[in-house]
Amino acid sequence: MAPIPLRLALLPLLVAASGEASNETCAEHGSGRSCNAGIKEEGTDSWLGFLWSIMSNKKDAVNKYMDRFDDDKLTERTTTDEYYDVATDFYMYGWGTSFHFATRFLGETLAESIVRHEHWLASKLGLKAGHKVADLGMGVGGPLRTVAKFSQAHVTGVTINDYQVRRAKKFTKSRESVAAAKKMDYKQGDFTKLVPDVFPQESLDAVYYIESSCHIANRAEIFQESARALKKGGKLFSYEWVMTDRYDPKNKEHQEIKKGIEIGDGIEDLVGIRGPLDALEQSGFRILEHGDLVDLAEEWYGDNNVPWYYDMAQPWAFSSFRSFALSEFGQNTLGRFLWLASQMGLVPEEASKTEQMLKQASINLVKGGQMKIFTPMYYVLAEKI
Repeated sequence: MAPIPLRLALLPLLVAASGEASNETCAEHGSGRSCNAGIKEEGTDSWLGFLWSIMSNKKDAVNKYMDRFDDDKLTERTTTDEYYDVATDFYMYGWGTSFHFATRFLGETLAESIVRHEHWLASKLGLKAGHKVADLGMGVGGPLRTVAKFSQAHVTGVTINDYQVRRAKKFTKSRESVAAAKKMDYKQGDFTKLVPDVFPQESLDAVYYIESSCHIANRAEIFQESARALKKGGKLFSYEWVMTDRYDPKNKEHQEIKKGIEIGDGIEDLVGIRGPLDALEQSGFRILEHGDLVDLAEEWYGDNNVPWYYDMAQPWAFSSFRSFALSEFGQNTLGRFLWLASQMGLVPEEASKTEQMLKQASINLVKGGQMKIFTPMYYVLAEKI
């Protein structure tokens, strides 16, 4: 991690960049209203570059985002778009380019487990060269690039957030070969409106969601649209964020954990396990496999199992920058640094507010994982009938 004096020396430049961004006006994107036209993707693709983005990109959308949870007019698409306006830079700083959890065993690094999780998905779908595939809710395209290179299928990513599309294209240009990049595409759009806005009808061999479908509570909205885009016999795979059967809606602590995850992760309502399963059957799919990888990993790895929330639950960690950033000490360090910088008028106050919101999300994710009332990896494999 760079010395604090170096980071403080960079602050005047960051403030100048922030001031330029703040003059941008909001623009319409997809079905929601976003301010991400003023969010820039410049900077190096390293943790220091992502820190730069956290501090220089405006985060004023966090105020509108938080207000949405205080009224009865929550709009899922707008909420999701605004959430990723403020959260994407933090995700890249802590997670890199793949924003998801994974099963893991002793001796395996977090980065290795993330890649294996993505390969497992591609294997379940049976992807191969010549297949046309959609990554729905792609983030900045980390899993997409892994899946495309592993399977040689052509993968098109879709996200409602334009800033993420620009980031994904930048990563591909700087990190991928010309040949590999030809199998990767990124589009801004609403994954409840895929046909004909993004894909022709019945043009895809497979689609997948990696912890992204949770942003729409009524899963039938998105699965029906996937069915329209898929060929007959096409496959759908999803890693689902759901409340497990251990969740008690009458338990106050359970309720608080659920709400903490929702607010901190841009979700209107976390549904139970039956939600996505019933929606798939209603949308013209036959379910081939499903199960909670949290429980399955405990069975597979026994005493060598590493819980999906392990890194966020550690008081401190220094084995890698990612483990440091995700640990309690790492999160607190970033939080205090941003708070101090905001008090000095060197970065917008909203950057600190966003960090605090995401920290609360982390705390509740760990609690939900430890109590097993929540899982981020209930997997479902289905086939279009």
